[in-house]
Amino acid sequence: MPAPYLAPMKHLLLQVAFLALSITAQAQTTHPRTTHKTVTHHAAAKVKVKTKTAAGPKVYYCASGNTVKYHASPGCRGLARCNAAVVPISLALAQQRMDPCKWCY
Repeated sequence: MPAPYLAPMKHLLLQVAFLALSITAQAQTTHPRTTHKTVTHHAAAKVKVKTKTAAGPKVYYCASGNTVKYHASPGCRGLARCNAAVVPISLALAQQRMDPCKWCY
């Protein structure tokens, strides 16, 4: 019978191995309606990108790099899972690049 401390140690070693693999892995995403061209995502660092905003009505989007919807308020439930910054943007610019949120509009 194995010692009781081996199971947690095995689990810890698996977590360390997975973390090491995820840190070195990179992914590039491009979406036709994104607010940014191509963003390289690193597992260890979050990418926060701010854009210039023009005067006029403001809407909000998640600056994760693969955003396809804009929202009427920063408290919209469509933004609840956003792990990046929620950034204001002009309505005119958002309409050119993104679709409206189905809950806000």
